[in-house]
Amino acid sequence: MLHDITASNRASWNQIHHARPGEPASFFVAGGSTLTEEELVAAGDVRGRRVLHLACSCGDEVLSWAQLGASVTGVDISEVALAMAIEKSTATGIAADFVRADMLALPESLTGFDLIYLSWGAICWLPDLDVFATSIAARLTPGGSVLIAEHHPVWETLAVRGPNQLEVTADYFGRTTPLAAVENSKRPTGARDNPDAPTFQAFIWPPSDVITALLKAGLTLARFSEAPDPDSYPGLGPTASALPATYLILATRDVSRGTSPGSP
Repeated sequence: MLHDITASNRASWNQIHHARPGEPASFFVAGGSTLTEEELVAAGDVRGRRVLHLACSCGDEVLSWAQLGASVTGVDISEVALAMAIEKSTATGIAADFVRADMLALPESLTGFDLIYLSWGAICWLPDLDVFATSIAARLTPGGSVLIAEHHPVWETLAVRGPNQLEVTADYFGRTTPLAAVENSKRPTGARDNPDAPTFQAFIWPPSDVITALLKAGLTLARFSEAPDPDSYPGLGPTASALPATYLILATRDVSRGTSPGSP
């Protein structure tokens, strides 16, 4: 069933990715980066480190990490997205590797990473957190980290209907139940305001569930933070800054552990 869900989403991503080009090559040639200050602080110095970016889309963050001196591999389920990423890497002269794969079925060769990174719209495509967390924990070097910077599920469940007016459009505790419908402002670029857009199967996972899955996989929580982003609630007014819109998780693999999660 998990494969059926991700295969269906892959076909949908391939239909809309032409509308998701990200930043132009010139942005990176000029030294631009799409990483936030909080992400950079949490990750620390990545020079000489191996970084795996899952759900990398058109490669903007891959190129941003690479410009900081990391050896980066980007993974995405969409070959259309990866073709755009490879073209951008070639045009900028910024070296990076790209692999087409499902986050729940990564090739065995993808292992030995110092940092595994997910950002802004990755977690909602996972139908099983435990399978995912166990897989990525095993691919970290001892002392390596998982960094997740994400939309907050509160944002995913609320739609702005006017100043100080919100409507609950989804179940915050939906978990393994795919969303019956995705409110227009939460749909991916390329699907938003598009009556002919393909359907997707997405999920809402509370941050507590994400953290618990990582802990069960043998990782240690190093950092968890939530933050507002008023721009995420356009039209709400001043109270938009009183709601969480993003969260960040940093979890590490204990240097004393063996090669598999949970080993002594």
